Amino acid sequence: MMINFGSRRVFLCDVESFERVESRINTENYAVLLPASRVSEVESSLSFALQAVRLGCKEFCCVGQFSDALEDALDAVLELEGKLEVATTSLPVESEALEYFLFAAGGADPGMDLVAVVENNSALRRTLASLLS
Repeated sequence: MMINFGSRRVFLCDVESFERVESRINTENYAVLLPASRVSEVESSLSFALQAVRLGCKEFCCVGQFSDALEDALDAVLELEGKLEVATTSLPVESEALEYFLFAAGGADPGMDLVAVVENNSALRRTLASLLS
């Protein structure tokens, strides 16, 4: 699903459905919101992030109780991959993370697409949808 948000486009997906939005995003300028509310989300988000980095993701915003752990793991992988230009941030409080993602990711670059991997996290999806409306 794609939602216009000011001058940005926000794509909602999950790890499995990313392939359906991949062809529609600006692969040279996009940021990804990764959930980390449960340990299982950290594992799937990290695997997905590797794919996103190879496709040109410029920034990852991790949200949830385990967001610091996910960010640390991402930083280690990005360093190994030589992708030091990719920014990461982690915010455990959903509202703060979502506001950062929507309004500040990528330095608020109006041409940056935003990919929110929230379809399998109903609480996060609802909060994001309320901010987008």
